[in-house]
Amino acid sequence: MMATRKRPDFAEAESLAWQILKENFVIEPPVSATKLAEACGLSVSEAEFKPEYVHIAGFIDFAKNKILVNTIDSPARKNFTIAHELGHYLLGHNAENGYTVLLRNTDEMIKTPQEREANCFAANLLVPEPFLREYLEKYSFATDPQLANIFGVSAEVIRYRRLYL
Repeated sequence: MMATRKRPDFAEAESLAWQILKENFVIEPPVSATKLAEACGLSVSEAEFKPEYVHIAGFIDFAKNKILVNTIDSPARKNFTIAHELGHYLLGHNAENGYTVLLRNTDEMIKTPQEREANCFAANLLVPEPFLREYLEKYSFATDPQLANIFGVSAEVIRYRRLYL
């Protein structure tokens, strides 16, 4: 029997992600973070960042209620970035309490509690546990890349979500 890892305590982020899905009648993958952000009153745009900022995946401009994502990223990466920034917005994060831009390279990411909480929100929004369990039950031999394709996320997000089932 495989032991499951203890999940970090991000109950508010998990609960909020599920609430947003229910309020917007999302019942199956893939989840469009753009549509959900827009339903929450945010606009979403792609931008070509200057060379010195190419390491940034995206950020939220709180003054304009606008999420900007790096145009060079894959659709799955953009979807996660938008979900992550939506998490910051809905969880009340801002520059005064630790908000930072989302970096493209996970090794360079700033690991503040707010960043970890926004990542948790994004992972739960895009790959909700009930949806993942359903697909794992239906397709027990599906690989992480195959599930990632169904959910519109990276295989890394699927691996992370599977750790806590």
